Amino acid sequence: MQHGINKSSGMSLRAWADRMLRATGLARGLTRRPALLRALLALPLLVSCAALPHHAEPRSFAIAAGSETPLQRVAITSTQGFAESGFQLLPVATASLEARLALVARAEKSLDLQYFEWAEDATGRYLIRALRLAAERGVRVRVLVDDLHDDGADKLLSGLAACGNVQVRLFNPFVRFRDSLAFKLASSLDDLDRVNHRMHNKMFVADNALAVFGGRNIADEYFMRSAERNFVDLDMLAAGPIVQELSASFDVYWNSNFVYSIDAVVQPAAGSPEQRCEALTATVAATGPPPVDRTVPPRFARYSQVPTDLEEGRLRMVAAHAELRVDPVDKASGTRLNDRHGTVRAFVGEFTRAAQSEVVAVSPYFVPGELGMETIEMLSRRGVRMRVLTNSLAATDEPVVYGGYLRYVIPMMRLGLELYELSPNLVRQSRLGRFGNSQGMLHAKILIVDRARVFVGSLNIDGRSERYNTEIGLLIDSPEMAAELLDMLDFGNSSYRLRLTSDGERVEWVSGSEENQQVYDKEPEADRWTEFKAHVLGKLLPENWL
Repeated sequence: MQHGINKSSGMSLRAWADRMLRATGLARGLTRRPALLRALLALPLLVSCAALPHHAEPRSFAIAAGSETPLQRVAITSTQGFAESGFQLLPVATASLEARLALVARAEKSLDLQYFEWAEDATGRYLIRALRLAAERGVRVRVLVDDLHDDGADKLLSGLAACGNVQVRLFNPFVRFRDSLAFKLASSLDDLDRVNHRMHNKMFVADNALAVFGGRNIADEYFMRSAERNFVDLDMLAAGPIVQELSASFDVYWNSNFVYSIDAVVQPAAGSPEQRCEALTATVAATGPPPVDRTVPPRFARYSQVPTDLEEGRLRMVAAHAELRVDPVDKASGTRLNDRHGTVRAFVGEFTRAAQSEVVAVSPYFVPGELGMETIEMLSRRGVRMRVLTNSLAATDEPVVYGGYLRYVIPMMRLGLELYELSPNLVRQSRLGRFGNSQGMLHAKILIVDRARVFVGSLNIDGRSERYNTEIGLLIDSPEMAAELLDMLDFGNSSYRLRLTSDGERVEWVSGSEENQQVYDKEPEADRWTEFKAHVLGKLLPENWL
């Protein structure tokens, strides 16, 4: 027996509990998933002998860049005269999904997708359907998904892998009780040193010519399709040499020892590969395309034209120099727990500390830590203006992490940092998306430095992204793009402005204009249970777990 808690294992209940609490992801998940708590109570029944499968995955690499396919020719035309690469913002959620689907429909040689989360919902199912059709046309499809948030979709992805020209791999997979996230997590508590490390990277590359990267996963809530909650997020479309760099980073992860063929982890359905592919086709056949979004404000219309522009043969790109940073894949084995060298977070710290006039940070979770506070203090001494937009307690899906953020709110504000927190209700009235009656939440990860440099990627400003998750991001030198993003950010109408009381000891949340403002002395819109998770659990747990 390789894993497990039993009489002969030598692991006491107290030791097991200590290991459980070390799990950053589980500490978060336990506070918002009652099913996980129930699964923990059944732990003695769940843990059994299981080990990772033998690792023998064939290596493969991105196709060569060229001019043979329509997408490759569009990329060349769209960057004609550029010194380096070209970029286009994708702030409109529905348009960002349409862009991905348009790339899938037009790809002729290859599609490489890398995601942290893939849901078994309308979005996840329709993209799987589109990928199957692409593979049927002869396109080589490679899909790499982290194995934490793929419940349900893993079986669909297994069916996709049975189709010709498709390979699906899972990053750092779970090997027991895969039918639900709760049981998957609970049954792996004796293997936390491994499963607590996740791949948070997100990218989509078509024909090694055009790429989409940013904060969005594959699920309804990232594309304004959920009735319950929808995220404010951002992607970028890229063409030029930077796409080949993104493909190279995909290859490093794809060929690493941390990934396994999905059929080595998920029990394949009965039947031959042909029968399994046919079954998948039948399963997703009824999933229709996303509805046409006729609510895009005129000022955002130009960010919603990718399918039309592809058809016309030229994308609307901004020329810019960009630097790609990707966490070393061995971070998944714990090599960066106490050393940030070579990580995306270290790179972000370096260029942020070089700011001369202004830093604007957008992050759904914002726990700066000791080194982050040193940077804030240094920038404050230099007179650099600092603004941060993050989730309010009512908006966040991680109240425990918000509790870690609270430790820094007053110290940051005393140093002059301006804090704004997204309101789940105020954002419905803003220009940031079509929320309907759903809860609005922030998920974008953006840094804008000196109104000239823009960083977009998967990195959250918190301990989990720094220590446990692998991340990816691009620093783009473009005053034009910085100006576009600053114009989009809706600090005043969709968020609360935080301020210190006159004695500097407490925080107030302010909404509305000076003539009609409302002031709150505690987190507005948050319920008692959410407050408990933030103010009690969030302050009890060590910061490195958040």
